[in-house]
Amino acid sequence: MLDEPRPLFTAKGDARGLVKHAYHVAAEVSGYVITVDPARRFTLAGRVATSDPYLLTQTPLVFVIPTTRGPMRWPVESLTVTADQLRARLSAPEGS
Repeated sequence: MLDEPRPLFTAKGDARGLVKHAYHVAAEVSGYVITVDPARRFTLAGRVATSDPYLLTQTPLVFVIPTTRGPMRWPVESLTVTADQLRARLSAPEGS
């Protein structure tokens, strides 16, 4: 359906994305999926491999993934960690 969010990026193998505050790693996220809906709202879901609870409360945060063309970065608008699950609302990727 056209009204449903669609996967944009999905972690492959051991790939991990990073939630960063400046140059500090606030969390490593594995098994992540980034979706985008028709209104261009981006959502991140994944498993927390490691995290620093203090850094996750700081702003600004950015989610970074490796790609063959270099890293892609999404500013984090909001973030929730429950047990080992992370969900976040992201802004459009930087440079888009």
